[in-house]
Amino acid sequence: MAHRIPPLKQLYAFEAAARHQSFKKAAEELHVTQAAVSHQVRALEEQLGRQLFHRKTRQVLLTEAAKPLAQRLSGAFEEIASAVEALQERSLDGPLTLSVAPFYGNRMLMPRLARFRAAFPQIRLDIQMMGKVVDLNVDPIDAAIRYGTGDWTGLTVLPLTKDRLGPVAAPRIARDLSLPVAPETLATLPLAINEGAQEDWRNWFRAVDYDNSDDITMIEYSDRARAIDLALSGNGVALADTRLVARDEADGHLVRLHPQVIPSRKNMYLVFAKTDYPDPKVMAFYDWFRAELGDQSS
Repeated sequence: MAHRIPPLKQLYAFEAAARHQSFKKAAEELHVTQAAVSHQVRALEEQLGRQLFHRKTRQVLLTEAAKPLAQRLSGAFEEIASAVEALQERSLDGPLTLSVAPFYGNRMLMPRLARFRAAFPQIRLDIQMMGKVVDLNVDPIDAAIRYGTGDWTGLTVLPLTKDRLGPVAAPRIARDLSLPVAPETLATLPLAINEGAQEDWRNWFRAVDYDNSDDITMIEYSDRARAIDLALSGNGVALADTRLVARDEADGHLVRLHPQVIPSRKNMYLVFAKTDYPDPKVMAFYDWFRAELGDQSS
């Protein structure tokens, strides 16, 4: 036998308003407007043929007839939430296969991996170090960490961090220069850049008011790992993400030549095949890794 239940939007609005004794606070909780809550409650009252609230200037109070409904709805919603949480907890079990470029994986993920395993001992995380871009709709990979502009079709794309780019070089280059290095001096050095990102150097020079940035000579590499390798080898300057080279700077392998940093149009993302029901293990990893890295997405 089918149950005749009012629309859930009306019940959610009523229960939240009853709990807060306020349409405004209910609206904030439900991420809708106060007018929307009022409309949903009014519609519920019309459907039930009863007044549910005494409306005051800054407060709404339940009528005696409405109190049992509010109490039972609150209990029902708590039961539903508990059931969903229990299902998610049970789902945090089993294998999770993740693709990541070796350069990024070795620097940013592997040093933190023990903490993930301690936090989620039932998830068997399998890290696939891959230079190629995998097809997440075909290959047996649950998710991937990617660097780019985020415009990948057919995928759910979740931001991890935003790149902040600044110039770094090996100490043997820096020791012959006066820090911070003047832009006109920096422009004469070999400047490494990863493929397709030439505009980043030009934007950096514009940010420091150097007007001859169109005349600089850049050495283009297929990816940013090789561009940073040029800097580490002492043969040039890389425009590198501050987070990605933080350990190299701390260990004295790289020196920041100028404090100016700029945003990059390319950033780090976690991606997986588009679905209305993301794997809880993937979302657990995403939340954990984003917290580890620090949220730069806003």
